Amino acid sequence: MSSEHELGPEEQLAALGKAQQGMDRASGYGARLLGSYCIALGLLIGGLAALLQIYRPDEKFAGFIVIMALFAAAVLAMSLAYGKLYRSLPRGYSKMYLRGFIASMVLYAVSVALIGAGPLDWPAMALIGVVVAAPLCATGIAMVRR
Repeated sequence: MSSEHELGPEEQLAALGKAQQGMDRASGYGARLLGSYCIALGLLIGGLAALLQIYRPDEKFAGFIVIMALFAAAVLAMSLAYGKLYRSLPRGYSKMYLRGFIASMVLYAVSVALIGAGPLDWPAMALIGVVVAAPLCATGIAMVRR
């Protein structure tokens, strides 16, 4: 015989409702946290994309290496954060994150390719930074607001 008593249907529903509230709270927290990380990563990668136009590999190779190392570290940190949080995200948020992340990575690759076009002026560098940061920042803002 068990020392635990059987729960009635009303008690089971109440326990299920309480568990669901806890899961909803955890998934909302996970979405806000990943959204904050997306915004931070978007701003960092956008800034690094703009700086690539200043620290060109043919002129300032050490600066170029530092920027690429910071980019790799930022992507690694974001991948680790996503690996920890993806189970607690609401439905559809993983796809939303991956779309924003891939879009920013493609735009970053385009900014690396623009190095061969020659030196750019400051407004063009700022535009590159904003365009590269936009997908991840928009994704992060959408995650934080929901």
